[in-house]
Amino acid sequence: MFCKTCGGLLLPKKTPYGKWMSCPKGHSQPELNQENNVISIKNNELGKVITVSDGKNVLAVHDHSCKRCGHGKAELVDLGSFYSDEDSVYKMKCGKCGFVEQLEGKVK
Repeated sequence: MFCKTCGGLLLPKKTPYGKWMSCPKGHSQPELNQENNVISIKNNELGKVITVSDGKNVLAVHDHSCKRCGHGKAELVDLGSFYSDEDSVYKMKCGKCGFVEQLEGKVK
């Protein structure tokens, strides 16, 4: 930044009031905004606690029997393909016990 009066290079100057850009020849810089505008907002509201009443996964809507507990519904998890020539990876997560098993091949 340059001085508005003489065109000289402004140098940082440390004062008890903070850091300022000042002209080495002592010219004042009335148009230069040297304030540090920091807005800080504190969130006073407490976070909401989400509890599951029956312990079942609400996303488990697909028909799939679990190998561990025998529950009939599971959540379908799609991991996508890692490379462009691969198929997507699909896993089924049990809605009751959380057991995850990988499916073979494509899911229809």
